[in-house]
Amino acid sequence: MDLKEVCRTSGFKKTTIYKWMNAGEFPNSIKIGSSVRWVSTEVEAWITEKVRASMKDK
Repeated sequence: MDLKEVCRTSGFKKTTIYKWMNAGEFPNSIKIGSSVRWVSTEVEAWITEKVRASMKDK
């Protein structure tokens, strides 16, 4: 996934994504040639975990 797709899928802006990534709270990106990409299954798993955690709190 490129950054635009990660932002669209997660609902967060790039500054938040990079802040969480630097803090170890979001999947790391990988560099492919001159591009930066995220593994879609890792991003989707992160979203699923956040949804599950929010459901437990209720």
